Order: sequence, then C-alpha cells, then structure tokens
Amino acid sequence: MKEEGELGMNAWDKRTKRIYLALGDDLSRSIFKRRLLFSLTGDKDEIWQMVCESFPNAGRLREKKFCFYGAGAGAGWLLRCMKRDTFVIDKFRTGEIEGHPIVSLEEFLQRRDCKEYEIIVTVGKEELCREIAEELEAHGLSFQFAYSPRQYFDLEDQYFDLKDQYFVDVGALDGETTRHFLNHCPKGHSYVFEPNPASYDLARKRLEGHGNVEFFPYGCYDRNGKLHFSLCDSDAGSATVSETGEIEVEVRRLDDVLKGRKATFLKMDIEGSELAALRGAERIIREQKPRLAICVYHKPEDIWEIPELILDYVPEYKLYLRHYSITYTETVLYAIYEGESNA
Repeated sequence: MKEEGELGMNAWDKRTKRIYLALGDDLSRSIFKRRLLFSLTGDKDEIWQMVCESFPNAGRLREKKFCFYGAGAGAGWLLRCMKRDTFVIDKFRTGEIEGHPIVSLEEFLQRRDCKEYEIIVTVGKEELCREIAEELEAHGLSFQFAYSPRQYFDLEDQYFDLKDQYFVDVGALDGETTRHFLNHCPKGHSYVFEPNPASYDLARKRLEGHGNVEFFPYGCYDRNGKLHFSLCDSDAGSATVSETGEIEVEVRRLDDVLKGRKATFLKMDIEGSELAALRGAERIIREQKPRLAICVYHKPEDIWEIPELILDYVPEYKLYLRHYSITYTETVLYAIYEGESNA
C-alpha cells in the first residue's frame, strides 16, 4: 500500500506534467521550471537564470560596473539577488537601500568613471522612463531598462493577430495597457476595469476621446460585493486585498458585468487576485475562449494554480510563458485557443 506522502507526490507530478505538456515552446517550459523551483525553494538563482534567458544582456551585469536608477522595490530585489557593491541613483530619495547608498544624478556625474557604468533603470512608468532616457542620453551614459515594454503584446506576431479585438483590461491602473492595445488595434474595443478611484480617474483622462473604450470602476473577483484594498508603499499599482486595507472598492464577477458581450482578449494584473478573478470569468472563458494574458508572479502558487484552472476550463488552450523584467516580477502566462478563431 502506498504511503500518503507518495500518493501526494504522484498527484503533484500529474498536475505539473499536465501544465508542462500544455506549454508551447522551450522558453515557456524553462520559465515554468525555474519559477516552480523558486516558488518551492526560494532559490533566487532560479530567477536570475530565468532573467538571463529572457534578457540576454543581463548576464553581462555580473562582469561589468553597473548601478541602478530608481530606489524602489525592483532595485531592492536586485541588490539582494546580485550581492554586488554598487549604488542607486534617485531624484527623490536619499540615504540607503538594502545597505547601498542612494546618490543624486549630479553626484554620479562627478565620478571620473561614470561613463564606465551600465545604468539599470528600474522605474516602470512609461512617461518617467522616457524622461530618464532623455536625461541619460544627454549626458552620454549607457543604460538599459529593467522592464520590457512588450508585456501583454509580445506574441501577436508569432501566435496571433490583434485585428478587431475586444480587449478586457483587468487592473487597468492608469490606462497605459489599453492605450498600447489601441495602438496595436485601432479598430478594437476595450473594457477597462480599475477599482482604485485615483487610478480610475487617471485612466479616464488618459483615454479621453476614445469612443471604443468602456470604463468600469470595479475590481474583478469570484463574487460581487465590496473588499478592502491596501496600497503598498503608497503605490496605486500595488493595491492588494486586505481586511485592514485603507480603501473599500466594489468587486464584480466578469461573467456578470460582461454578460452577452464579446470578449476576445483578456488581460489580468491584479496583485494576487488573478485566480479569484478567473473563477469569476469561467463562463466567458469556457464559451468564448478568449486569448489570455495573466500575471503569475504575485503569489508562489500562481505558477501552477492559474494554468491548472485555465486548462480545467479549456483543455485545448496552448500555454506560453514570458518574463518582462530583470527582477522576479512581470511573468505573464498566455493562453491561446488553437481551434476556431475567437476573433
């Protein structure tokens, strides 16, 4: 008779094998293995190897001088991961981060060796990135971005097109992702979901004038009601569900809000609530089989629980994984139905 632990391992093996066999290319399989090992063991080297596979230039950082621009969470994680003596450039913060000094750009430019450094820009906002890039270029400095701008729209050339799509932007924040979608698909239609009032107002302002955008001031979840959200470090993009959260928001099931409406492309980046939101979108996914782009890095178990649920809904989905930062964040799971077109 098999021991209970052995039975548990056999079930685990079947679960992970099912996901692995649904992955569509070698890069996806490698990302899955490394994220799975990181989730189970906490070994940061698995993440670093994944980063180097996704960003070939990143591997050179261990051999050359580098520093960071932006004293935020991304720089903090990289400093812990890479364990190198370096510093961080920031316009607004001073002091230290993870035991490393924070300096101004003016202080950095006074260094005789400033042009020998590769500057890793760990800021995520597109407008800020453009400003920083212009500033660094004006001083003749070498830099690269820690985050890829192709997130959510990385596979359209190879695996699908974006003609006449109905895009569901869950966790729209300031509307930037929908703006990218409309650049790719000018005749498309977007449903924008953002529960944070401040971010919702920003999204409406950014997308003003687009008649093919509908706005919904809701979070997406597996039930209708109200939840409390906590803003991490006053960052509206890091709002997570918390019983002690400082803001109360309305949440809805996508199946209820979009009942009877077409949905061909569903994106979710909602700080760990993706699994619950997918449960609330079961009918849409089973019946319409939209293309999916779902973040799978907020919780350790996301890397197996989210693809499992998606395959439960539509076993025919082909899955792809891509990673879009040189930190542990921004890993996206794509699901593409290879039967009849859902466009």
